[in-house]
Amino acid sequence: MTELLFEIGTEELPPGLICSLNEQLKINLINELKSKDITVLESSLKLFNTPRRIAIYISDLPLTREVKEIEIKGPDKSKAFDSNGNPTASGTGFAKKYNLEAKDLIIKKVNDSEYVFAVVKTGGEKTIELLKEILPDSIKQIKGEKFMKWANNDERFARPIKWILAILDTDIIDFKYASIKSGNFTYGHRFLSNKKIEIKHPAQYENILEENYIIPNQLKRKEKISSFLNSTAKQLKASPGSKYRSLVEDVTNITEFPAPLMCNFDKDFLKLPSRVIETVLFKHQKSFVFMQNDKILPDFLVITNGTELNNDSFKKKIKKGNEKVVQARLRDANFFYENDLKTPFTYKARIKKLSNVTFQKNLGSLEEKVTRIIKLSEYIYECISVKTTLDISLGDVIETAKLCKLDLTTNMVFEFTELEGEIGYLYAKANNYSEQISKGILEHYFPRFSGDNFPKTTSGFIVGLADKLDNITSLFAIGKIPSGSADPFALRRQAQGIIDNTLNKNISIDLNEILDHLINKVHNEKTKTSLPEEKRTQIKDFITQRLINSLESLHYEKDIIQSVISTGNPLENILAVKEKIDLLKEIITSNNSESFKSFLTAAKRLVRIVDGGTNGNVDIKNLHSEHEIQLYKKLEELHMNQSLAGKELLSKLTTLTEPINKFFDHVLVNDPDPKIKSTRQSLLKIGKKVFERICDFNKLQERT
Repeated sequence: MTELLFEIGTEELPPGLICSLNEQLKINLINELKSKDITVLESSLKLFNTPRRIAIYISDLPLTREVKEIEIKGPDKSKAFDSNGNPTASGTGFAKKYNLEAKDLIIKKVNDSEYVFAVVKTGGEKTIELLKEILPDSIKQIKGEKFMKWANNDERFARPIKWILAILDTDIIDFKYASIKSGNFTYGHRFLSNKKIEIKHPAQYENILEENYIIPNQLKRKEKISSFLNSTAKQLKASPGSKYRSLVEDVTNITEFPAPLMCNFDKDFLKLPSRVIETVLFKHQKSFVFMQNDKILPDFLVITNGTELNNDSFKKKIKKGNEKVVQARLRDANFFYENDLKTPFTYKARIKKLSNVTFQKNLGSLEEKVTRIIKLSEYIYECISVKTTLDISLGDVIETAKLCKLDLTTNMVFEFTELEGEIGYLYAKANNYSEQISKGILEHYFPRFSGDNFPKTTSGFIVGLADKLDNITSLFAIGKIPSGSADPFALRRQAQGIIDNTLNKNISIDLNEILDHLINKVHNEKTKTSLPEEKRTQIKDFITQRLINSLESLHYEKDIIQSVISTGNPLENILAVKEKIDLLKEIITSNNSESFKSFLTAAKRLVRIVDGGTNGNVDIKNLHSEHEIQLYKKLEELHMNQSLAGKELLSKLTTLTEPINKFFDHVLVNDPDPKIKSTRQSLLKIGKKVFERICDFNKLQERT
């Protein structure tokens, strides 16, 4: 067995792309090898990367491709040979195609007919020769957004390729890609060891690079950075800021030889909200902040690329440079903060500024959008409060809706867009609004990303629902509909937020009714006209799909989900949908599962035979058999009791197993007499309607 090392050296790669490039290289290489009958075990693979390279090491490749004999089917015997057994032109041509003579062909019987087969040997090539084609192809197949060309090359990559290292044991795998000739050398740290380094054998790679101030193992760099962070926190008797985990990931991908550097900023800036300071340092300077008793400290940790090692003078310069940039950033933030607070954070004082901000082309201004959010929030509040006692007044919900987008008029959000919502919360608190209103401004954006918080306040839930529904309907109206992987306005995430927030808040609402009200009563005539019935259905299907996604993420089985979703309109009450799914899951896995299996078989017999054109009006005079009369009485009783639902209804339904079976065993549904047939079909139609108050039982799989 042999060892392979393949490294692509580049200019600095975008941090967010490195892992994807590395993974794609691995997949492409494995697939290419597999196509040549060379299998690679996952345990033999090792990935390496830094901002200037991606690499893959395989510890056990065969020296040669495995030799195999394969039989290739040709024409039938009568066409390949004449009656005297002499080869025809067809037989000779087939043999020649595989460098054989006609006498080398074999004959085999396939489905009562005889065919000729060519026995061909494949494999035997040296692995190093195969890799000369496989390696460049594996680079070529790597895809990504904004890939670039450079020099006079036609090839594209995330950044210009500077060198290619490709060796099998001690042999160079010779090829060219993007005018770069492969070799057996790499490069060390740009400042601490900027020289060509020969790699004589793949097994030496990691150690040699570490000797030259490169840590190619991403996990090692990450652990080293985490160690610096933890030891600094311990030293300060503090804890890292809230977003340190994602920053560790980022910093890992911008350093080749991480080293810690403690810095400070002026304590006067501590009067700024902690969230603002953290954003300046975390987002813009990739630096770690520390908290002590929920207050931010003036100390921050910079992870350098190790450039200052063994050079105190350079270390001081880097420290001074970082502190200078942070001081300037915080000075700007302080100026924006103080300036913003000079204008009251009220609807009256700031709403006109939103009239100058376009929401989207053909959708008017943000002022118009806020007006829609206010109207819809009021309607949602009224819909909920009819059924549920809420912990907030209508006035406070309307006030939250009025204020929810006002921070878009502030200097702070203009400069630090990621603080949208958070600045609204801070400024509302500074203007003495209640916690319910202030928090609602922040939380109406929740969830902003996968794994984010749900709104805890009722104001955040209601205003967020109004905002997200307005975004979806407005953008669908102008044709900005997600397709494939393209979703520039994150409408899928917003629709998912509507579903997840509702389930989490456990509030019963009719999304169908709210959508209809938004389109018919809140949107202007132009938008309403742009949302014909077909597009409205498309919006509802779009949100329903997010409901399905949410339920699948909770590990409910697909057939149970579909059986419930397919009956009625799931958006009328998504809590009821989940309750029914929970109910079915419970009974399927309970001690009563055998009894339910018998019922399910009977229920499927009933629903499958119902004629779609049946009106459901039972003429009692046409019921003659005791079995059909008994089933009718039981079904009609359940049909008339519309308040019966959930567990109680399902319990009643499962008692119908015997009456249903007796009905089918003794009654001919499609009787020759059309009146009797119609009556019996109508009887079963009533049963189907009752069953569908739980689910479409025909969609449930019968479990063993």
